[in-house]
Amino acid sequence: MLSEAILIPPITEKISSDEKELLNAKVNTLFKSQNFEDIRILNPKLDRKIRQQDMSRWLMPFGFIAGIAFSNMTNLSTFSFLGLNNIGESLIGGLLGMGSGYLGSIVSSASININRNKELRSIINFNKEGKWLVLLENQIGAELPWALIKQSEAKDIIFLEG
Repeated sequence: MLSEAILIPPITEKISSDEKELLNAKVNTLFKSQNFEDIRILNPKLDRKIRQQDMSRWLMPFGFIAGIAFSNMTNLSTFSFLGLNNIGESLIGGLLGMGSGYLGSIVSSASININRNKELRSIINFNKEGKWLVLLENQIGAELPWALIKQSEAKDIIFLEG
C-alpha cells in the first residue's frame, strides 16, 4: 500500500496553462504536487538543512546544560572582569555550551554525505527535459504495485532507497 504519491512537474517554463490549472486545482486527493527543490530525498541541500535543524534541537539544550555543569564544577572566574557572580558565570558558560551545540549541529550535518549524485543526475535531467516525475513512497514492509507501475508504460523507472 502506498503511503504517498507526489507528482513533480517539469521546469515551469515547460508547463502549459492547462497543466498549471490542473496542478493548482485542490480537488485531487490521489497525489500532491511539489516542486523538485521541495522534496527532501531529491534535494541534498534541503536534506542537510533539515538534518541540521533536527540536530540543533537536541544538541543546543544539552550543550547549555553541559556548559552550566562545567562552569559549576570548575569554579572558573573567566568573566570576572564583567563583575558577574557565580550564577552569571554559570549562565555565560551555559550560553557558550549552547553555541557549541549549534556549531556541532552544523558540522555534524555537513559531515554526513549521502552520495546520490549519480542516482539523482538522471532524475534531474528528466525534469529539465520537461518530463513529469511521479514519486511513490510505500510503507515499510509493503511491496510497491509493480504490475500497475509497468502498465503505466513509464519511460523509465528509477528506484531510490532511503
